[in-house]
Amino acid sequence: MNAVNSGLRNRRASRKKIVFRVVHYAALAVIVVILLFPYVFMVNKSLMDIVDINSVPVRFFPSALHFENYGIVYQYFAYIGNTLVVCLINGFFIPLTGCLVAFPLARYQFVGKKIFFAILMSTVMIPGAITQVPVYVMYSRLGLVNKVASQWVGAFFGGSAMSIFLIVQFIRGIPKEMDNAAYIDGANKLHIFFMLVLPLCRNVFIYTAVTTVMGKWSDFQGPLIYITAKEKYTMAVAFYYEFFTDDLSVLFSHRAMAMAAFMTLVPMALFFCFQKMMIGGVKMGALKG
Repeated sequence: MNAVNSGLRNRRASRKKIVFRVVHYAALAVIVVILLFPYVFMVNKSLMDIVDINSVPVRFFPSALHFENYGIVYQYFAYIGNTLVVCLINGFFIPLTGCLVAFPLARYQFVGKKIFFAILMSTVMIPGAITQVPVYVMYSRLGLVNKVASQWVGAFFGGSAMSIFLIVQFIRGIPKEMDNAAYIDGANKLHIFFMLVLPLCRNVFIYTAVTTVMGKWSDFQGPLIYITAKEKYTMAVAFYYEFFTDDLSVLFSHRAMAMAAFMTLVPMALFFCFQKMMIGGVKMGALKG
């Protein structure tokens, strides 16, 4: 009798697991469809001609594929070059200088360390809108207004407080015994940082670099505020002025959709290439920190 009851309980438990999995995967499928719908809609629109894009009622699928719409990318080569300069400089020097700032905070004790770290982290609570005016005045006095340099000069000062905090937590997870062994071998602090700590920070370095590049690639507000000369526009600002300041541009929204789809390629490629390293690096820092 006990064996029969045990078998019934096992079958009921297995049925519950199956039902739970079906509901779980069905819910995930619905969420995926909802999240992907705008992107699929954009790609479909980018492959339409001017007749399909302005048809009534609205068409979801193109009557024919028009890949020539993506030829608009050639018109943006100069702006893409400006954007790449901004992305590459920020993507390398923000994590590098962030590691330089985080290293003493994570490894050494010095007077005022806690106060300095508290002030650094308190800046996270300051809305960006509050700092726009003083930063603009400072950049204006430094002669950086209407220059592409205004978009990457901040990369040499550690980046954001949150990226420094993540790197601090990651470095704290690296055993200090490695530093002591290096000191015994005659290494100094610079040797320890560049030859020991920095290589071990590869995951969090890449995470910071990739998120920075993804943000700068499509950044609109910063270049819009500081850059006025057309030849110095980044891609997002040039895209805005061409397609969102002219009422007639609505008729050519298939070309706008093509450009928008192109702008998603770099962030998508970076995430797919480095997702395991990024997630693994952040998890490691969070668990050990």
